[in-house]
Amino acid sequence: MTKLRMALLSGLVLTASCGTSIAGTPNPTEFPVDITKLNMGTYSSEPLRYELDTVAKPADVRTIEAKRYLDYMINSTDVDPIVNTPIKVETYFNADGPFSTPVFPDQLRGPMADNKLMAGAYVARTDGSSRSPRRLILSVLRFPSDAAAQTASEAIATGLRSPESQDIALTNHPEVHAFTKDWSTATATTSQGNYAVLISYGRAQPDQSVVMTNLAKAVDLQLTKLKGLSTPEWEDVLDKPLDPDGIMRRAFPQPAGITRQFVVDPDYGAHTPDGAIHYERNPDLVKKALAESGTDLVGRRGGIVYRTRDLNGAFQLQLALTSLGRRDETIPGPPQLPDTRCIRLYEPEAIRSYGLICAIVKGRYVAVVGAPAGPSGTIDRSLYERAAAQYALLAKSE
Repeated sequence: MTKLRMALLSGLVLTASCGTSIAGTPNPTEFPVDITKLNMGTYSSEPLRYELDTVAKPADVRTIEAKRYLDYMINSTDVDPIVNTPIKVETYFNADGPFSTPVFPDQLRGPMADNKLMAGAYVARTDGSSRSPRRLILSVLRFPSDAAAQTASEAIATGLRSPESQDIALTNHPEVHAFTKDWSTATATTSQGNYAVLISYGRAQPDQSVVMTNLAKAVDLQLTKLKGLSTPEWEDVLDKPLDPDGIMRRAFPQPAGITRQFVVDPDYGAHTPDGAIHYERNPDLVKKALAESGTDLVGRRGGIVYRTRDLNGAFQLQLALTSLGRRDETIPGPPQLPDTRCIRLYEPEAIRSYGLICAIVKGRYVAVVGAPAGPSGTIDRSLYERAAAQYALLAKSE
């Protein structure tokens, strides 16, 4: 049946009953699904609200604020097109956060604690190469005041310098502290309002021209984008909806049997496409598809739900989200869901460690679910159960 739908999508001529040909492009259609016949295992298909408990914890409020910063952080491929493989996306609600993984070296504990880091976000990508890797690290960190952010950025630069470091002058930003040890990696720190910014670009082989050009480009783009980021009072953070337009309610909760309405999971939350792109395997391809499909909102929960312009946009985005990388392969979709596309990844994706992914289409929405691959790449049955539950939940949310 999938072949039939694809044939309809690719057709350029509709034949009328009288035998004349009428030029046009057919609109895609969904196959009807009886949700009562779907095997959802122990997963719930009931929409579950996404909201805070009666009394909001400070850590929850700061985490919500930190996740908002992702919407104002640049896409790594805008700096270096081949730096497209996600390594980490993290958010923090106190000065200990960056050291729990850790992503920051221990010598930065002082600047974070002394200046009272309140919230922050961190994104790291590489080019996926183990032989000659390139990488870009971005971090936006909120402090209590402009002065604290400036002091923190200066202390971060001091902590990261080595005796061999040499200063780099960035023509457009003389206020930025930029330096390198050997032109294989260059780092920049600065502040803008309450925010300190840390940017590091590196490659395996030293190259002064490339490293300096890309560091300067990253600084230009990030400081420009950061101008759109407001600094709300903490008591005002919750004035922004946690579940804009019910996007989080449309994503199924996980694990099975979950009853809490709000979970501060590391990557749960609602984002604009600019924030959502940091989690994607193929950022350039998905960024283009998000724009062309009219996607304006993404909700990350147990399932990841994308709101597109219309059904045609949903099918377009689905193709991008299930694009195959080297050695990835298409696998059969779940029974009774012919519009679903599923793939097996040769290497699990970095954010949730899923080796199996399905993208479901229902109306203008695309939802992605995943599961670990079994031994020798076998299909875990939970993948199909999650896909079924997610489809049913979307159907019930209309």
